[in-house]
Amino acid sequence: MKRILTCIAAAGACGLSQATVVDTTDAGVISAFQSGIAVNTFESVPTRTPQPITSYTAGDPVAATSFVFDQISGVQFSVGGGVGTNMPALFSLGGAIAGDAKSGTTVLGPVDFDFTTKFGPGAFIEVYFPVKVAKVGFWLNPSLGDVFILAADTNFAFSGLPETTLESGTVGAGHFVGIERASADIGGFKIIAVSDQAFTVDDFSFGPTAPVPEPATGALLLAGLATLALRRRARG
Repeated sequence: MKRILTCIAAAGACGLSQATVVDTTDAGVISAFQSGIAVNTFESVPTRTPQPITSYTAGDPVAATSFVFDQISGVQFSVGGGVGTNMPALFSLGGAIAGDAKSGTTVLGPVDFDFTTKFGPGAFIEVYFPVKVAKVGFWLNPSLGDVFILAADTNFAFSGLPETTLESGTVGAGHFVGIERASADIGGFKIIAVSDQAFTVDDFSFGPTAPVPEPATGALLLAGLATLALRRRARG
């Protein structure tokens, strides 16, 4: 909880620019956002087995094989606590709540520090991108609550580096939500429940990373820098 409050306070203290908070059900906007980036529906995560649930109950034990940390390429997940120890989990929605998943039946949801379901107050998921991205977005469960989202240049808990907030906002349940930046500078992301209803996410979308210079482009850049250095040395 202390980390959550710190995140919200930091968001209010930082200058936020060059970003868009997305909160929409417009199919065209969503398609444009997801174009060219990774979209994970959570239906097939390597070595993981979703835990079946038919209601959003807090305090139920979660199977170890349902937890997700770094099984999805390019992203890592946590719920606070110990990185690699306290993780969100995959839940397969059935019965009356089956329609709350956007794609298939599987969603990602928060888990408490005692490894039980956390469909209640204080729900929290944080994300780390080892290679920074320009967009992070996902569908929020329509039957649960709104959330506060925050994008940062890194995630201190994972990287150990100082963390600076880039953009934040409160977004609505049942919507596709996220943050889009002008450049690939998002290294950390947080999803924080703002009600007692918690949340789940689906179609987790992220990317693109900063383009890697082509070998020829890199060589030209180095040659240009070398020429400038020689000219300065000659003038000296």
